[in-house]
Amino acid sequence: MINKKLPLYLLFFSTCFCSVFFSSCADSGVSNIVDSEKLFVLEYGKFDNQIDLFNISSVGPMSTFISMKDGFFYISNGESKKIMEMNSYGDLLTLFYNEETNVRPDFVLSTDTVDSTKKAVSYPFNFPGVITVDSRKCIYVVDSLPQEQQILNTDENLVYRQVVLRFASNGKALDYIGRQGVGGTPFPYIKSIYITRQDELVVVCVTNTGLIVYWFNSSGQLLYVVPINNSDLPNPFTENSTEDYYMTAGNIIPAPDKDILYIKIDYFLTHFDQDSKVQSGIDYTNTLLYPINASTGLYSEPLKIPAYEETVSDGFGKVVYTTPYEFIGVTDSGWMFFSLPVNDGYMLQIIQPGGHRVLNRKIKVDSARLLYYTFSLSQTGILSGLFAYPENAAIEWWRIDSLIENLSEG
Repeated sequence: MINKKLPLYLLFFSTCFCSVFFSSCADSGVSNIVDSEKLFVLEYGKFDNQIDLFNISSVGPMSTFISMKDGFFYISNGESKKIMEMNSYGDLLTLFYNEETNVRPDFVLSTDTVDSTKKAVSYPFNFPGVITVDSRKCIYVVDSLPQEQQILNTDENLVYRQVVLRFASNGKALDYIGRQGVGGTPFPYIKSIYITRQDELVVVCVTNTGLIVYWFNSSGQLLYVVPINNSDLPNPFTENSTEDYYMTAGNIIPAPDKDILYIKIDYFLTHFDQDSKVQSGIDYTNTLLYPINASTGLYSEPLKIPAYEETVSDGFGKVVYTTPYEFIGVTDSGWMFFSLPVNDGYMLQIIQPGGHRVLNRKIKVDSARLLYYTFSLSQTGILSGLFAYPENAAIEWWRIDSLIENLSEG
């Protein structure tokens, strides 16, 4: 799941993600564009079918996220402390809301048969965030605990403040999941959450030394804890080299049907100024995608991920810039999605299992007017997005699932 708040001075340069499929024969420099389907818009406000993004120009992160399952959209709006379940036409089906920060929905007291199809669930959210849904239509959403329930670990210099709430398909609040499982102690900052094909929950957290992954079964019992320390990241390039490498761990995403985690690692070389002989920065060199066995923590043979290249004219010559993609998801069929902002859209790099096929695709968004965006990739390969513009927020999707299905069959 990806979300981004765009500073006002960077709005002109805001960009979108696009997918690139890799094959033995590379595509030309011009990418094919995948058309979007504009589904519905949300007005800004405090009412049940509106979204609150009024502090969009203020300093600090936004906490509005989207997830799509079987054509239904689940929008977590932390700014208004509510969750909306909607169909693809924008009809509100279920509203989970904090009564202290939201107007009570009119349909709660209505006897109209049309309104009887809607549900309203009161829940004391503090600041809901990342959201996902399993095959049973159970909703999982990250929420922050009140300050008095947070745990400060002075040894690790970490604050444990977040849990994952669970709601049944009928709207009933089931429980919450912490580090030890149902009812456990809170997590450190949660970067993302995922649901596997077996309805197992994977929670990726950020620590001062790297990342740590908690893996739970469908009942909420803890299965694995996988710490990822930055100092222990594998580096095959130093075996025959004395050069100084710098590495960064990107997103960690579970395989759909195996106890495997995929982690993207970018590799950089230190750059020295030729005149002063002083280190002046780092240069990007490679990206590798490693499978990690969740039960043992061991890394397997990596897959090399090609970088995005852009050629820019520079006076009488040309300069080629290489930029690593961001890892955004894995479908049930094993296709791996990567993304990168470009001038007029988002580049998606989608790689077939084993890295056998590669295609370049691009999606367009009105970047010049974009204030905030958040993406969600479904397990079938549908990319959905919420895009906040000055007048309203738009919900769109890209049916990349049909493209990868045709390629898989071919």
